Amino acid sequence: MDLLDETKHIFKKRFMREPALIVSAPGRVNLIGEHTDYNEGHVLPVAIDRFTAVAASSRADRLCRLYTANLDEGFEFDLDRLLDDRPHWVSYIMGVLAEMERDGWTISGKDIVVNGTVPVASGLSSSAALEIATATAVERLEGFQIDDARMVRFCQKSEHHFIGVQCGPMDQYASRACRRGHAGLLDCRSMEMTHHRLPEGIDLVSIYSGIPRSLAASAYNERLESCRKVVKILRKTDPHIHALRDATTDLVESHKSNLGERIYRRARHVVTEQERVFELIQAMEREDRRRMGEILMAGHESLSRDYEVSLPLLDNMVEWLCRQSGVIGARLTGAGFGGSLICLAESDACDVESLSEIFLEQFEKKTPERPQIWTLTTVDGARYQS
Repeated sequence: MDLLDETKHIFKKRFMREPALIVSAPGRVNLIGEHTDYNEGHVLPVAIDRFTAVAASSRADRLCRLYTANLDEGFEFDLDRLLDDRPHWVSYIMGVLAEMERDGWTISGKDIVVNGTVPVASGLSSSAALEIATATAVERLEGFQIDDARMVRFCQKSEHHFIGVQCGPMDQYASRACRRGHAGLLDCRSMEMTHHRLPEGIDLVSIYSGIPRSLAASAYNERLESCRKVVKILRKTDPHIHALRDATTDLVESHKSNLGERIYRRARHVVTEQERVFELIQAMEREDRRRMGEILMAGHESLSRDYEVSLPLLDNMVEWLCRQSGVIGARLTGAGFGGSLICLAESDACDVESLSEIFLEQFEKKTPERPQIWTLTTVDGARYQS
């Protein structure tokens, strides 16, 4: 039984009726452009074949009855009385519904079943997939027509207000709008995405490090505040600097003494990472695999040394991967502090199954949880069926 059929079956068993529709929204892997999204910069994610499915039907009242198959847990709330005492997973759904109404959409109550294959706390955006699946289901049930950018904005705001993570729009946009076989270049200021074909003969490999991470409990928000401090300092000499995407490497270097060592390095990561996004697109267009690998490695080094969101064990994993036959390059993907690595490998030169076995032998005993390796396929963004 596939994910959608399974979710439909669970809904019928839970609520004693057929769901009106089922939506599946994918997780994502970001090829390059880490921590640039909340600096209004550019990112280059792909949507992957790990999904969150939401089966849903509308109700005549304002009651929302929720159930997650992954945790075997239910919860109810009224849209007119949002509860502070709620399970963490409920906050993602409640937040989306609340932000939709705050955005001007009127919503009736819902029966919702959630079921997914995106690993939680792995850096593959299970939260964004849940938000987009929920929002898309409500959009279809209510007969709304919501453009991608608007939907992403209130999903993003739901994380700000209900989860406490000041995330950018990348994860939600990738889950909503990426295309199969392409990476989506998202301008996080204009909220426009263009699509760039991935070279043939390259496997996209995701490695869950075995180190779970929690953004709200991490230094994620502190990094964002550091970036805001840099902008305030740079604006004193250049009023055109509205976000770090507007800064150049030379400008940041010229303010090194004013910024202080740590904040300077945070700024240096963002401006050089912004450059790496376009460098990777150019390398993809030329199918220059060697250069693609160099860019991934440079991105990881910057995340580790300048932005300080890696860990020694993650650095060791990346170094080990890049020494393996057929591996083009690897780096940390996602916000960091654990989570996942992304690895690009030559399809005809790298045996991912053997790579996985050797990787586990090397690192399994060093991690809190068992690492996992998947060969991923790129997919389209959120889809629904009635």
